[in-house]
Amino acid sequence: MKIKTLIITIIALGLAVVYLVPVIWMGLSSFMDEKDILASRWIPSRVHLENYKIVLHRAKISRWFTNSLITASLGTLGVLGVGIFAGYSLGRMRYPGRRILFFFALSGFMIPIQGIMIPLYLMLKRFGLVNNLLGLILPAWPSSLAVFVLSQFMREIPIEFEEAARMDGASELQILFKVILPMSLPAIITVTVFHFTAIWNDFLWPLIIMTSDDMYTLPVGLVTLAGSDVNIRYGPIMAANVIASLPIIIVYVFFQRYLTRGFIMEVK
Repeated sequence: MKIKTLIITIIALGLAVVYLVPVIWMGLSSFMDEKDILASRWIPSRVHLENYKIVLHRAKISRWFTNSLITASLGTLGVLGVGIFAGYSLGRMRYPGRRILFFFALSGFMIPIQGIMIPLYLMLKRFGLVNNLLGLILPAWPSSLAVFVLSQFMREIPIEFEEAARMDGASELQILFKVILPMSLPAIITVTVFHFTAIWNDFLWPLIIMTSDDMYTLPVGLVTLAGSDVNIRYGPIMAANVIASLPIIIVYVFFQRYLTRGFIMEVK
């Protein structure tokens, strides 16, 4: 048993190194001048804050950051709103056609987003949502993954809690918000972290739907830096990537314990 644990630990450490080394080098390079970066140094010869000044003053990174924050926050809230009600309906309630609805709710797993981009774009264009943040927020709300995770988690909550609430005269909404949701917090946090990260990092759909650089999100905006004079040096690009990564790192740090609990309970 100890040998198995040791092997798993070594593999986990190896994977951590593979993932963290580029991130650490990116962070260190954001404080280097061009000579240190081109020389592949790990420790800057001197702390170089000019990279951040260049990005903040010469690029529209604050605008792109705001767009990404609004899109990811409202998109995630919408995913939770739809997922919680759909998950409760499909996971806890019993009515004719529930299995058919569950199948349709999960059909998103079978259809790649690339397959519906053209009709989705045409529909949003008809509603005047092209080059509009709502064109990024609204399509994110229906999530098969959120419905699946929440419905499966809620289904495993013992029925005795629900029956006790009904005996006390609780309504369906009271049972949902006062009994089921507090017990489903690990699953809710898991869905929140996953979708916030996915929406924040999304590149293809914002690139298609946005037509002006003022409406770009961070992933699209950072790519446009490759065609600007800011990209003459690698340092500013590294600084911009660090700024873009901070919200995701903060989310994972604050919600890590809930995320771990959510994954463990879902596996069980």
